[in-house]
Amino acid sequence: MSLFSAINQSASALRTSQMGLQVVGNNIANANTPGYIRQELELRSASATRLGSVILGQGVRPVGTNQVFDKALAERLWQANTSMVGADTLDKAYAQLEDVIGGLDGQGIDKRLNDFNNSLHELANAPADRSLREVVLMQGDALSGALRGTRSEVVDLRQRWNADLDGITDDINRLTEQIAHLNLEIVTLEGGRKIGSDATGLRDERYQAIDELSQFLKLNVQEQENGTVRIFVGGDYLVSESKNREVYTAHDEETNGKQIRIVESDSALRTSEGKFGATLFARDQVFDGFVEELDKIAVTLAQSFNQVHSQGQGGQGYQTVEGTVPSETGVPLARAGFPLPPQNGAFDFNLVDGQGQLIKTHRIQVKQLGKVTDSTVQSIVAEIDALDGIRASTDSRGQIKIASETDSLRFTFGDDTSGFLAAAGINTMFVGNDAASIAINSQLTENPDLLAISRGGIGEDTENLIELVDLTDRPNDQLQGRSVRGLYEQTLTNVAQTVKLQQGTSKGFSDFHATLESQHLSISGVNLDEEAIKMLGYQKSFQAASRVISTATELLDILMTL
Repeated sequence: MSLFSAINQSASALRTSQMGLQVVGNNIANANTPGYIRQELELRSASATRLGSVILGQGVRPVGTNQVFDKALAERLWQANTSMVGADTLDKAYAQLEDVIGGLDGQGIDKRLNDFNNSLHELANAPADRSLREVVLMQGDALSGALRGTRSEVVDLRQRWNADLDGITDDINRLTEQIAHLNLEIVTLEGGRKIGSDATGLRDERYQAIDELSQFLKLNVQEQENGTVRIFVGGDYLVSESKNREVYTAHDEETNGKQIRIVESDSALRTSEGKFGATLFARDQVFDGFVEELDKIAVTLAQSFNQVHSQGQGGQGYQTVEGTVPSETGVPLARAGFPLPPQNGAFDFNLVDGQGQLIKTHRIQVKQLGKVTDSTVQSIVAEIDALDGIRASTDSRGQIKIASETDSLRFTFGDDTSGFLAAAGINTMFVGNDAASIAINSQLTENPDLLAISRGGIGEDTENLIELVDLTDRPNDQLQGRSVRGLYEQTLTNVAQTVKLQQGTSKGFSDFHATLESQHLSISGVNLDEEAIKMLGYQKSFQAASRVISTATELLDILMTL
């Protein structure tokens, strides 16, 4: 009986060695397969039997093939992947912004500011030269164009990144559907973990799908007792066993961009990490943030120059002038809708002849005292319209229009202590209320003689021009004491510093991910030398078991011949 037992034990050893060689062969075959997780044949000693007072073993028993896998390390690796891809995405966004603004190499808006200010210096040296007036307006137009062009390019970048959310949505749906399908296949093949083996090929595929999904979102992966996984993002589940919840893109009124929402609950996907979170940050903070700074620069540039320019006179008076800022005409000025509300004060409305000689000055009062008697656009227009030879009105948008009724009568403005002229866009140098709309006033480009360089009257002095020179470099109360140029240079500096910081952050996450990946491969990857040693071990075991069977058979033959 013991000889038959020895043969059965050795037969079991032969089968086990064959299984072991098959597992080793599979590992070696997939040594270069991306995402493959090394397998091991799990062996246990078979139950022993008792013969009298002797307990004898029954050989070896294979109980399953399992992946060599550290779940805690895998979760850390997925989180590191989320951080790495998110940092790389932001790195790309800042690099694109840096390429667009161009000012870091001495070109772009900073150069246009220099050229514009230099043209004012040249005009100050020869104020009677009409061609230099044209140069000032050309440089001002070039500066406005640079602001508009830069803003347009950054807005285009924002729109492209916003459109990327559609692709991210498709990828999330594709991967969650794949994971849910693999969950079903795994639980079917493994029998709900009632057998001792892992569905290794399917689990490898699911691991890779989760790893790819972790590039987009920060995941909370929870493996269930039956072998399936549940995946949560920000408290909402996307995958549960064989079910996945689809997401879609919708317009978000708050950010004026797309957001990703869960179809089933119509709730927004809540995460700020990974490629998805980085895309939202790039859109709403990187690009929109720069656009806001650029708008602030453009508005301050226009308002500061307009406040000075509206105080002066050019080489001739106006026959017609149109305000460039719309308003509510019948309400107090504080509620008229001006970006820069007027203050309590007054301004001069000067009547001049065709040669620019002063005929008469009318002081127009601007009441801004918080009372029912406060001035309105309508009341100021009516006061101007009451002057002999002058016609004043407002259009449907509340923009003011003033015109002389005769060719021999013209008018100028000056000594505005209220800021009404600049607020209404009358006798101004720039138009527009942001970097997208800033431009030189078309009345100046059509007639450069209207460029207001004098403060005391037509051709009397250059005091207004002196105020305009270096205005871009003077501290501005609207910018908390910084100049327009200083604000722009600070913006460029902030971008440059952020780019360097982001590059360092990106490299740090990349190095950390590489370290974890190395640890993961050291555990789950295939080491050909190690597999070769196992293969030799199974080979020797097979040979030894074969020799036992051969010896036991010979002994049985001898026994049978007795």
